[in-house]
Amino acid sequence: MINQILLAVDGSENAYRAAQYAVNLLKSIPKAKCTILTVLTFTEDEARFLGESATDYHLSAGQKVDALLKRIKQLFHWAGLPVEIVALQGDVAGNIVNYARQSNSDLIVVGTRGRGGFKGMLLGSVSRKVIQQAHCPVLVVK
Repeated sequence: MINQILLAVDGSENAYRAAQYAVNLLKSIPKAKCTILTVLTFTEDEARFLGESATDYHLSAGQKVDALLKRIKQLFHWAGLPVEIVALQGDVAGNIVNYARQSNSDLIVVGTRGRGGFKGMLLGSVSRKVIQQAHCPVLVVK
């Protein structure tokens, strides 16, 4: 039974398609809840190291998250579905897996950028790491 869905997004078109899939899934499971998670890779510690104040970091991070999630939040709003928004910072795959475990998510939905070959091996794949480390099923949307 799916009660809690974690939708991890990064602002890409594939993340938007993953959001569309999650919306359709939630329509078929009326009691399920969804949390949208985005992870900022530029952390407050890095900003502080570069001389940025915590206030400035949080202001710019908030603006970035708002811009990144605008279309996805509209998608949920148009579908009449409530959603919780969470923004974390640091390691993307690790944060997705840890948050899913802490929130007792039954399903993680992610998009994949589709980087293959050498570039995919060099950079690593967030979706691949999530699949390997998650405690629950992971749905990857291309």
